[in-house]
Amino acid sequence: MTTGGTPSGDGFPNDPYGAGTGQQNWGGQQHGGQGNAQGFGQEPYPDQGYGQQSYGGQDYGQQPYGDPAYGAAHPQPGQGGGPMMTGRVSATDAIGAGWQMFKNNPLPWVLITLAMFVANGIASSVSNSESMSVSFIGSILTFAVSLLFQAFVIRGALLEVDGHKPEIGDFFKLHNFGAFVIAAILVAIATTIGFILLIIPGIVAAFLLYWTLHFVVDRNMTAIDAMKSSVNAIKSDAGNLFALAVLNILVVIAGFLALFVGLLVAVPVVTLASVFAYRTITGPSDFSRVATSTV
Repeated sequence: MTTGGTPSGDGFPNDPYGAGTGQQNWGGQQHGGQGNAQGFGQEPYPDQGYGQQSYGGQDYGQQPYGDPAYGAAHPQPGQGGGPMMTGRVSATDAIGAGWQMFKNNPLPWVLITLAMFVANGIASSVSNSESMSVSFIGSILTFAVSLLFQAFVIRGALLEVDGHKPEIGDFFKLHNFGAFVIAAILVAIATTIGFILLIIPGIVAAFLLYWTLHFVVDRNMTAIDAMKSSVNAIKSDAGNLFALAVLNILVVIAGFLALFVGLLVAVPVVTLASVFAYRTITGPSDFSRVATSTV
């Protein structure tokens, strides 16, 4: 059973938890006809639909920062002006959306990425010590720092994609971190076993489990439920998401080749693109409204 009130399901596009499939048409209409002009079915996530309410006083998808290109990947509005979630991802649109969001709020993303690089560098230098005990402590420190910053950037990206403009302090407010650590360890174990089994299973595991930590942060899920939800959600549009993964890798390589400084742009862009795709596939949650109500 999940925590946070999210039902489990079969990964159907726009409804990876099976909350509305087989019971009703999306928005009371045939899916693929009028689209989602009236929201997602009968609110599979009660009171959480895009366009059902404003987060931070503005609806996602209505150019909240005054940039007409922001949110352009969802040009067709849903109810209340929110984006019409298609349940399918365009890899190029996701990268474009990530770039637009970064351009609208670059400073916090550059700072958090720089802090991540510095912290990982310090931890790695400790792990390279000639002393076995110091090296062991450094390895644990490296793992802990990596987990912390993964949680930070996922939180910030969810806020950004949901129509908020996170400041640097908004990245550092964690919740459900115990489940986050357990999920990260389980994903690492599954991926490692997959790589031992002739590499390809490891790549498949890493791909299908990529959104595990997103579900933990966004839906307050347990580790196991988050892993199941990640597999279901990614399977629902695996081809397009694989194309996005390839594009993300190419963007990071380009950033590295741009005298390394380019990574300060590339890493935030691919992070935002991935979370944009996550939100497109999984639909709305209550994360950002709750997160910003406590700020």
